[in-house]
Amino acid sequence: MTDNDQDRSLAPMEAAGDTGSQNTQGPISDPLATITGAIGEDPTLAELIAFRDSSPDLKRFAIEAKRCEDEAERLWFRLSEGNHVKMARISLKIVALSCTAMVAIWPVDTVEDADAKKALAKATASQGDSTDYGQAPSLDAEMAERIRLHRAAFAVGELVVPPGPAAPAGADRGLATWPLSRFDLVDTVPLEGGDASIAGQQLMRWSAFVDDYPTLSDLVDRFARMMATADRLMVLADTTSEDPRPLRRAAEGARILAYLAAARAAIWPAMLHSTDAQAKHRLAALVNERACRGDALHQQAAIRHLVGEADWIAKAFRLGATLELKPMWLPVV
Repeated sequence: MTDNDQDRSLAPMEAAGDTGSQNTQGPISDPLATITGAIGEDPTLAELIAFRDSSPDLKRFAIEAKRCEDEAERLWFRLSEGNHVKMARISLKIVALSCTAMVAIWPVDTVEDADAKKALAKATASQGDSTDYGQAPSLDAEMAERIRLHRAAFAVGELVVPPGPAAPAGADRGLATWPLSRFDLVDTVPLEGGDASIAGQQLMRWSAFVDDYPTLSDLVDRFARMMATADRLMVLADTTSEDPRPLRRAAEGARILAYLAAARAAIWPAMLHSTDAQAKHRLAALVNERACRGDALHQQAAIRHLVGEADWIAKAFRLGATLELKPMWLPVV
């Protein structure tokens, strides 16, 4: 069911799933950096298993993704308001896409996880993905691929999801607010009109977020290292004479860490002819290499989807001076 009394204030995630008091003075944290920050560059088997066994609140990430995206759309940049407004809007887009990446990449462990993925998929679906039954859509190849990648990125896998709320009976009332699903982002984060919610000091906090720029080459290195770790652990799991389940669980944790690092590298913009731009091209090549591996389809599709969505951020950040990455992806869907 949905809850129409949810907190509607903009609450950047200082920690994943934190619903405590909001820090209105400190810097805004990168959600993906927060969730992975405790894991070093050379994790132990126990650390990887503990990370995989952690239970991030994907519903909370989905809420923040929609909330930040909605706020970015309401915070239109006008030259008279200064560059900090533009940077704040870009920051909101980055955080929204980072939260989206978390929901898409993390595997489905519970029905709540499946609900979060399905709700965010519905909220972020591309135009053309909701064609009425019996009507043939008119799509070009690029849009068709974008829709397929979006669907694959949010696929819930083979988990059997129970049906949603029952339809109202003849004597039921409250039909105007009758729940459409167990978890509906439109109800949880209702659309609002008028001026943007953030202003003043909050606006400056969001503008400053883009100053804390990650080193993209380090993130790509981490992706490659964690994928190598996952691959080796899976080989060891297949050859060990002991219980292979801990090795496979650790491999899953390493693979999630890898794809979350890849997501950060895909989302943040890179200036043309820079080392960051080179790192993005290397990321695309590494992701393409995974097309023939046993990685989860939704994780591979998520990175491809994020690369396409991040092009808007690149265009808005420094139009004409920022890399717009358009790789020749090996098909996975």
